[in-house]
Amino acid sequence: MNAAVFVLLSAVPAAAQTGAETFPVPEGCTAFLTVQSRSCLVSHHWRCEGEPEGSHWRVTLDQDGPFYLNYTDAEFRWLRAFNLRSGGQDTLVEPEDDPASLSELLETGNDTMVFSIREERAEGTFRRDYTGFDRLTGDQVTIDGRPLLVTEFAYQWETTAGPRRTEGTQFVWRERGLFFGGLETVTTPGGETFEGNYSPVEFHEPGDPGFLTTEPEYDCGSIMSAAPAAPVWRVAQ
Repeated sequence: MNAAVFVLLSAVPAAAQTGAETFPVPEGCTAFLTVQSRSCLVSHHWRCEGEPEGSHWRVTLDQDGPFYLNYTDAEFRWLRAFNLRSGGQDTLVEPEDDPASLSELLETGNDTMVFSIREERAEGTFRRDYTGFDRLTGDQVTIDGRPLLVTEFAYQWETTAGPRRTEGTQFVWRERGLFFGGLETVTTPGGETFEGNYSPVEFHEPGDPGFLTTEPEYDCGSIMSAAPAAPVWRVAQ
């Protein structure tokens, strides 16, 4: 693990430990967006000095504080991801057979992908092989004054019991090069299905009230879906 990642992982849990009202972005990094989403989630996006153009970090918080941190590049390839509670780490296996490409999606309306993730867990290291696609539906919505393109997507990975599939809709902010969650359905190898809604509700930029808040605002305290709050791949708000 390089020094920059170590600093990030050390700083991120501090918000939960100290009860800070403003999320502490690591030194050398600049936050540019806070997103309040459904399912009682709030996320913060930032970029750090010396990292490739277009890459950025995102941390996701629920009522108990930060639980998920991920790092993506300009094409929105998920390079690294960290479960801040279990200590698990995911790393993209490079080169991919068919890399995810945001630019291809925006240019052609469709992007396919075939890639693998190396998972490091307390019980060992595992590899997950994914296939999937993103597709623009042709629809556009405005959420909190921001024009977002609507996508449909699906991806799956193989388990010893069969495929585990996630599908649904998401949103793309073309001007910022960002994905946001939407309605998602997870189907397990045994045929069980779980639904979740991770759609954005509010966007806060530097200087806005609510920027870098540690408190999620929507759906908190209500009966939540049984779907995972942080999808393993793509978008976790």
